[in-house]
Amino acid sequence: MAGNSPERVQQTEDRQVRQRLAVFYALFFALVGCNAPYWGPYLQSLGFSYEDIGSAIACFSLVRIIAPTLWAHWSHHFHTPIHMARIAGIATAVCFSAIWLVDGFWPVLAVMLSYGFFWSAMLPQYEVITMKAIANNLEHYSRIRLWGSVGFIATVTGLGMMFDHFGVGVLPLVMLILMIGVIVNSWGIRLQTDFKDPVASRASLWPVLKQPVVIAFLLLNTLLQMSHGPLYSFFSIYLDDYGYSATEVGLFWGLGVAAEVVLFWKIRWLLDYGSLRFWLIVSLLITTVRWMAVATLADSLLVLLLAQLSHAFTFAMLHAVCIRYVPVLFPADLQGKGQALYSSAGFGLGGAIGAWLSGYFWAYGGEWVFWAAALVALLATLIAWRWGPSE
Repeated sequence: MAGNSPERVQQTEDRQVRQRLAVFYALFFALVGCNAPYWGPYLQSLGFSYEDIGSAIACFSLVRIIAPTLWAHWSHHFHTPIHMARIAGIATAVCFSAIWLVDGFWPVLAVMLSYGFFWSAMLPQYEVITMKAIANNLEHYSRIRLWGSVGFIATVTGLGMMFDHFGVGVLPLVMLILMIGVIVNSWGIRLQTDFKDPVASRASLWPVLKQPVVIAFLLLNTLLQMSHGPLYSFFSIYLDDYGYSATEVGLFWGLGVAAEVVLFWKIRWLLDYGSLRFWLIVSLLITTVRWMAVATLADSLLVLLLAQLSHAFTFAMLHAVCIRYVPVLFPADLQGKGQALYSSAGFGLGGAIGAWLSGYFWAYGGEWVFWAAALVALLATLIAWRWGPSE
């Protein structure tokens, strides 16, 4: 019968896979919504100093340099990418559960590093699965990826209101529930829809890495995430120092990611008015202006609202453009390693340096730290303009 034709069955399976991938992004970035805005305040509630907070978050980011590359190297031990992601998800939840059993800087750091090692393995695998499932279609990717933004918004706004009533101490419980959700959802992705290139683990990455355009691409992403260091480590603390409540802090975070959702949804329209290179440079310039505004006018509600709305470009547009550049700069048999390298260089190395420097210099004033972030973003803009990738 026509209703059971192979084409219709395949369409149904493809739709189910995309739905499961959307759920993953929602849960995964809901977990990011716990970590990025509120882990710093949580560590502060444990009595950690600014230097301790910056160092802990920096070490957590360093894991994101090592882990994706190691997991990519070990990929030949796993039947499929989703198989690897399932094991990593279980190990993440088990390691994180120890947070209730430890006390003090070093034991807490050990828990962060252990669960972060496995957590870092998941996203690169899902990114590769998603891009292949949609045949590298940026518009389709954006429509799946925006559910990550929805999950982030729901978490940051809900937790802000929750913390005003119950305190930040409930954060680990919420994070563990989300981790379990990621694990359960992963078993709904059929193995037949997974992708594994058997030669990927044997192909050499070095000839690609020697290309100036690839070096520039990785360097500008490292600087970009370095400039985000004060945002992800101390922005909530920064707003608290200005007298904003936890609910207001959550709404600020939610507003920024709401703008991200709108951009992901309408990105095709924007791309009709400019090339990937154009939006790369423009978004980096907007990032520079954003940090300047936060540094000088955080007491102005209007300026802070505009700064948060610019997150649509400082994260969403930049991530969408860069994720599309990965299959352009890295051949098919190296896309898994290329994705891991992109994550390691930017969110790993850049995030670690930004977090550590932010913690080290925060005592001298958060305003100066955000000014430094603006200069770093400007340097990334110059690199993109001079040496960055074309179409």
